[in-house]
Amino acid sequence: MARPSRVLRRVLLAGLALAVVLGLGMRQAWGAADPQQAAGAMTVANRTSAAFEQPAAGLTPAELERHQVADVLFDRTHVPLEGAPGAGLGPRFNAASCIACHVRNGRGRPLMGESLVRVALRNGQPVPGLGHQVRDRAVFGARPDAAVTVAWLERDGRRRPEVRLEGDASLDLSERSVARSLRVAPPLIGLGLLEAVPEEAILAHADPDDRDGDGISGRPHWLEEGKGTPRLGRFGWKAGAATVRDQTAAAFLNDMGLTSPGDIGTRELELVTYYSQTLGAPRTALPATSPVVRQGREVFGTLQCARCHVPRLTTGRSPGAVAGAINGQPIWPYTDLLLHDMGAGLDDGVAEKGAPGREWRTAPLWGLGLAQRVNGSVGFLHDGRARTIEEAILWHGGEAAAARERFTALAPEQRRRLLGWLQQL
Repeated sequence: MARPSRVLRRVLLAGLALAVVLGLGMRQAWGAADPQQAAGAMTVANRTSAAFEQPAAGLTPAELERHQVADVLFDRTHVPLEGAPGAGLGPRFNAASCIACHVRNGRGRPLMGESLVRVALRNGQPVPGLGHQVRDRAVFGARPDAAVTVAWLERDGRRRPEVRLEGDASLDLSERSVARSLRVAPPLIGLGLLEAVPEEAILAHADPDDRDGDGISGRPHWLEEGKGTPRLGRFGWKAGAATVRDQTAAAFLNDMGLTSPGDIGTRELELVTYYSQTLGAPRTALPATSPVVRQGREVFGTLQCARCHVPRLTTGRSPGAVAGAINGQPIWPYTDLLLHDMGAGLDDGVAEKGAPGREWRTAPLWGLGLAQRVNGSVGFLHDGRARTIEEAILWHGGEAAAARERFTALAPEQRRRLLGWLQQL
């Protein structure tokens, strides 16, 4: 067989080189939007029990150094002693440190010391003498708001908490008068990325009047604060905080009794906020080409779960230039950050700002399969009632009732495929 001419060989080599370059480019483009890279350039490869504690990939050396300084403050145990590091705790509080509730930056467990109780009068107003939160611990010489006990009631394979309050005789804490809601801490991963999702991208998924008739009416939680322009809530179980800083400041004040400025300085608040903003999110266990992923996502789509748990969002520019790696990232958090009516079964009777008891923000699903590994046990939903992913799905009602019914009607193999995919997130 005759050898190709020198010119033809050069053409073939040039074509091969172009194919290699294009192939690399395609792989790089797919890698940027690959569902396995859940946090885009900030995705963490670690899937051990320390997965949620990792700084995001893509941080510059200066950003990483700042994150590590902030990590020390996040771990600090606060004390009531004046002049001591971390002074200012209390007089009433739920926890003395961030990590007391956010153990390994994961979900809190439904145990007192890792969870708290939100309260409201039956008319939605704050409880006289308590406000909206029960602080069940106090420094020496002070008294807690109330003693809290939790009993678990189980029926048809599902459990729910019954919260009992016992406080000062002058307070009417009866269930007739006061609604109460057990709350566990949500995982902290990917907060800086969710903060950078443009407002218009979130609003594009809103349909408060269900104009398309699909039964899903997600709505934004507009936070009316003072006389300023309403801000879009996106953090917390009911999207009650617009920014990571707001959420952090509220935790310092309500959970630990720390004020800023005062008990903690502005610098400490900013650093702890920065720590949360620059945590990554772990990659999924399996690539997008895996049969487990392809088959599970197909079932997820068939059940129409993605109408609320929106798979992919894209960040804009990070507010306040937190980290360059946050900007313009395709991410896969599986949330729309909107409020949805989840039905009577999840109605805790405790309104939060503009969100009534039945409405909850769509919880992100990234990192879902690592819950057991990170925390040693699992407790899904706002109060940790669901011991498995399946039990969490069975608690879905309201707008999600149709998806729940489709789930219960699945053949065993289809259910196995869905749960297998969710477990590898």
